[in-house]
Amino acid sequence: MSKQNRSPVVELPSTGRIVAASAAAFVVALVILFVAVLPAEYGIDPLGTGKALGLLELASASAQPTTPKDGPATSINPVLVPSPKGDAPTVRNTFISQPARYKMDSREIKLNPGEGMEIKYNMKKGAGLVYSWVATAPLQFEFHGEPDKKPAGRGGTDYYESYDIDNKAGADHSHGTFIAPSTGIHGWFWQNKSGQEITMTLVSSGFYDFIIQNRNDKSTTQQPIEPEIVAGR
Repeated sequence: MSKQNRSPVVELPSTGRIVAASAAAFVVALVILFVAVLPAEYGIDPLGTGKALGLLELASASAQPTTPKDGPATSINPVLVPSPKGDAPTVRNTFISQPARYKMDSREIKLNPGEGMEIKYNMKKGAGLVYSWVATAPLQFEFHGEPDKKPAGRGGTDYYESYDIDNKAGADHSHGTFIAPSTGIHGWFWQNKSGQEITMTLVSSGFYDFIIQNRNDKSTTQQPIEPEIVAGR
C-alpha cells in the first residue's frame, strides 16, 4: 500500500495565550498614548515624558495660527489648546489686532424715489466693522468691496466683489459683522425703487480710515459722525 500524504498538524493558540497577547498589545498602546501621542498632539503630559523628549513644542507649533504671506488673517478661526496641567484650555486666534482705535459713525440718509447712492469704508485687510442700517421702507441694496490690488488680469478695470445682495424685494434693515477680505473700500449701494421718499439710518463702528459717499455721480470723502449720547438713556 502507498503511504498517503498527511498535512502537518497546526497547533492553535490557547485562549489564555490570546488573552495575554491582547493585554500586552493594549499596554503597549497605552504607553505610546501617554508617552508620545498626548504630549505631541494635545500638549497633555501626565508622565513628564513630553517635556523630556521635547514633544510639547510640537503641540504648541501645531496650534499656532499661520499668517498668510500677503498680510494678517482675515477671519476668526479659534484654536483650542488643552492645558498640560489639566486646568482651563487656551483659545488662540480669537481676534485680529489693529494699529489704531476704532471709529463710530451715525448718519441719516433720505433717498428720493428712484435715487441710489453708496457709502463705503476705506479698510485694511483684516479690519472689522459692526453695523446696522434701518429704513422706513424696503430698499434694494448690494454690499460689496473694491480691493486696491485687483486680481491678475483685472488691473485698471471696474472690478468689485459682492458680499450680500438683494435687488428684488429689497429689505428695510440689515445688521452684521464684517471683516475685510482685502485692503480697499467696502460698503453698500442702496436704491429707492418706490414712489415715495425713504429715510435710512446707518450706524457703524469699526476700523476704517475714512468714509466715501457716492451720490448723484459725485464722490466725496466723509468724516465719521459720532452718535449723540443722551444722558439717562
